[in-house]
Amino acid sequence: MNYVHEIIRRYFNRRYPRSLENKIQHWLCEDENAALKEEALLHCWNETETVSGRRNMKDAWGQISGRLGFRSSRSHWLRYGYAASFLICVLTVSVWLWNFGEDSFTQIVTTEKGEVKTFTLPDGSTVCLSPSSEIVFQKAFDDTIRQISLKGEAWFDVVHLSDKPFIVKSSNLTTRVLGTRFNVNDYPEDKQATAYLQTGIIEVSTTACPERLVLHPGEYFVYDKATHQIHVSTRKPPYLYFRNATLEEIRNSLERRFNIPIRLEGTSEERYTLEFDSTVTVREVVETLCVLDERLTWRTGHNQMITICIKH
Repeated sequence: MNYVHEIIRRYFNRRYPRSLENKIQHWLCEDENAALKEEALLHCWNETETVSGRRNMKDAWGQISGRLGFRSSRSHWLRYGYAASFLICVLTVSVWLWNFGEDSFTQIVTTEKGEVKTFTLPDGSTVCLSPSSEIVFQKAFDDTIRQISLKGEAWFDVVHLSDKPFIVKSSNLTTRVLGTRFNVNDYPEDKQATAYLQTGIIEVSTTACPERLVLHPGEYFVYDKATHQIHVSTRKPPYLYFRNATLEEIRNSLERRFNIPIRLEGTSEERYTLEFDSTVTVREVVETLCVLDERLTWRTGHNQMITICIKH
């Protein structure tokens, strides 16, 4: 089977990611290798069941091709014949599926504040989704790529498939792997996006710098969203880490992690750098802040709400 037949066969079987599908559609409508495309299209046409009203497809092709700016001359029609009408039907169905039926092909998993979920992806890889996070993935990965979208933080334990890369895309990072265990942390409201590799090898790039940076086991990648600076160290990422963070940023992170309402009483321009291990409680974090900054006090109220008071 030549490459034109293979491309078209895979296209009909929905074996391309969406971005590549658009390129395939444009390629199908170009004149290059027209005879081979016609042969492949006719082959697919002959394999389909009889469709009532095929003759009406010619008129439909003329109307749609005019809107899209395709040539509609008699010679062009004779060249592609009913294969062209079949093509336009396929394109129309593809557009409908992407625009209206996408929910049937994707799955969304979310967590609330203080909630953690562990689940298995279609390829057998496991995900541990951190609080206030969201992950979107195909219910059945295609045969060329495994790609998911992440908002927030998650740990991944990826099944090794050498011919099918695993890609995690978040707002600021793109992480590409074959098989490994790693963490990605990219909350929209945080100043930094991070990645930590436990085993294997991963490649990380940012929206500001598409060049891939290879991480090895034990390396911790930190990307500053404001300055676009990248720092890689060999330290294990702390459970909670604040670097030059405001009280507002600390409050958001604590609410997300512990699912406890926190209120700030007063304003402050002070910034704090702190880190804690996984045994820390929210009250220990708040108490540490108050010890470091004598202007701060705190109290608990109704529904376990914590109020941090800022003296002037």
